[in-house]
Amino acid sequence: RVAVDEQRRGAQSSDDESTNSHAGAGPRRTRAERATDKLHALAWILAAYLTSSATHFFTTLWSDERIIRPLFYTAISMFALNTLLLLYLTIYLPWRFPVDDTFTTPANTPKFWNVYCPRVIPTMTAMGVIGSLLLVRACFPVWSFLTPLILGVIALGFFFSLHFVPSC
Repeated sequence: RVAVDEQRRGAQSSDDESTNSHAGAGPRRTRAERATDKLHALAWILAAYLTSSATHFFTTLWSDERIIRPLFYTAISMFALNTLLLLYLTIYLPWRFPVDDTFTTPANTPKFWNVYCPRVIPTMTAMGVIGSLLLVRACFPVWSFLTPLILGVIALGFFFSLHFVPSC
């Protein structure tokens, strides 16, 4: 009975090793899959560029008097605070708590964040959702029912542009 259990465990560990090429990274992706991801990201960036050009997005945000300014500035403030919290989690904490004998878990991982600052991620999520809704409401007088679509395409274009940032 023990030998059968050990064989099963051995088979599971060899299956795990074959699907994970290196620790924690998941299965290795083929060149075609990576190229498809880059093309997909490029399509969203192109869609965002075309949308912002067609709607004169940035000019409209900063100069159109139909934008509800208090809501707009509140949304921008929430996004700025989200950015500061992101920098806190990804840059300050790893600098402040380097991996050594005292801190064995890297400070730029969710496992560390859940222990050291457990309310930051839920706070960032709430601020992102509320900020997005406020931005849609602030821009609604300009683009009416197309506002969520326009803002969504431009946001996805921004997020997918991060595909082209080289890893550090």
